[in-house]
Order: sequence, then C-alpha cells, then structure tokens
Amino acid sequence: MHRPRLLWVDLTVSVKHAELPAAVLESCDVEICPDSGRLDEAIENGTINGLCFDLDYPDHAGLNLLRKTKMRYPHLPVILLTLQHSESLAVWAFRTRVLDYLVKPMSRTEFHRCLQTLRYVANVSATQRSRALGDNIAPIPPEIPLTMRTDDVQLLPALYYVKQNFRFKVRNQEVAKLCDMSPFRFSRSFRETYGLTFQDYVIRFRIFEACRLLNSPNAHITDVAYAVGFNDASYFSRTFRRYVGTSPSDYCAEFRDASERPPDTDYIRALLNLPRARPATGT
Repeated sequence: MHRPRLLWVDLTVSVKHAELPAAVLESCDVEICPDSGRLDEAIENGTINGLCFDLDYPDHAGLNLLRKTKMRYPHLPVILLTLQHSESLAVWAFRTRVLDYLVKPMSRTEFHRCLQTLRYVANVSATQRSRALGDNIAPIPPEIPLTMRTDDVQLLPALYYVKQNFRFKVRNQEVAKLCDMSPFRFSRSFRETYGLTFQDYVIRFRIFEACRLLNSPNAHITDVAYAVGFNDASYFSRTFRRYVGTSPSDYCAEFRDASERPPDTDYIRALLNLPRARPATGT
C-alpha cells in the first residue's frame, strides 16, 4: 500500500480549522465525506484503507458517530483528529479502539508515525479475519458538550486557550487574535455570551483548578497558589474566599474531615458560576 486512501469525515464547526493538513495530502489519497448522514454509503461504495474523523471541537453527536462507525466496521482503522485535546478524551479514543489520536496543529512527524501504523494494520488485516468489538462502551468525557451552539463556536478557542495556559499570564489581545476578533469585539462578545468578563473567567478557572488540587490530602496552599497562576499566596487566599465563600485552609479542613468523597467538578463549577461551551437549545 503506497498511498493509503482515507475517507475524511468532516465534522468541524470552525471554518478556520477545517482545511486538510498538508502532511495528509502529501501522503494519502483523500475522499471527503461532508454529509455524515451518508457515511455508511460512502464506506460501502468506496475502496478505502481507513477513516479520519475531523472534529475540531468534539460534541456527543460526533463522538457517538465515530463509536458507532467503529463498531459497525471494526476492520477499518479510525483516526481522530481534534483541536481540543484532553487526557480524558485521549483515553476515550483509545478505549474506543481508534488507531491514532492526533491533535491540531499536527506535525509531519506525527502523521508519518500514524501512517506507518495504518500501513501495518492494513497488511495484517489482509491476512487475518477481523474481529467484532466487544460490548464495552467507554463513556464520553463529561467536559464534552452535548451539542455546539453556533454563536459559541468563535469563542471556543478562548476557552481552550485558558484551559491550556491558565498557569501563565493570559492577555485579552492574544486570545482575541485566536478568535479572529478585535480586543473590543472579543471582550463584548465574551460578556454577552457567558455573562462575565474574560479576565473574570480566567480567575474563576484558576480557582476551579485550585479546588481540584486542594482536594489532595498532601496539598500545600502556597504551592497550589503558584501552580494555578497566582504569584502571591495572600492574594490567592483573598480571591479564593471571594469566589468560594471560605478560605483555602478551611476548604481543605472541611474536605479532610468529611467522610464523603470530595466535591465533584460539576458542583465546583456551579459554585463558581463557571461557564463552558453551552449546549444547543431546541431545534
């Protein structure tokens, strides 16, 4: 197999990230499947060596389609390409038996490694009988929204950027550029969409992460403060009390004295009124 033939399932919601990576076009023959409703038809009518699900910002519908397709065609290797990386999503992908999990921007080295695996699997499949997948269904990670609202899509890079960089200084100008907006339009759109300023969101997200770290019995408040992006432990304590309603030390004591499990992330998120990509309203 010199040039693998890939069926590209385009489930992107951001036009900015919908282009096919150059490394793929250089190494593979690609057939685009823009209509997910006709995916079975495209698979059964074509001669393909694998599938690539391109989900820049995954939702339940896209991941469920990937999972059902893999169960229906277990012999076909599946690649998941995404912009919104998380450890739990990667674990879900491999439990669903994807061949590879790639994060945009994808390097040529990463894709060539994936290509070698694809060729190996194709050679093995030619000589072995394919086996159906078991009934184990990996639950979709809780941070993945049910569906994506159209008016949230342009702001998703901002939420993702904070998740990856909250430990560092986060500037409105840099994030606005990621969203293809001017700083003024970005600030206004963020407030209108989520009901708080972008910098308030950054602080709330840092406190959210601090709550998670403070659930550890070995956590030290000063270490947690620096770990989530605060350069002053006193300022961290004052900010924590303002948003959570108690000091970090009292929060730790309450958790360590409690017999029940630590507060779940949904509870902490609600406590902080921390927004995320909103599910779509009725059709």
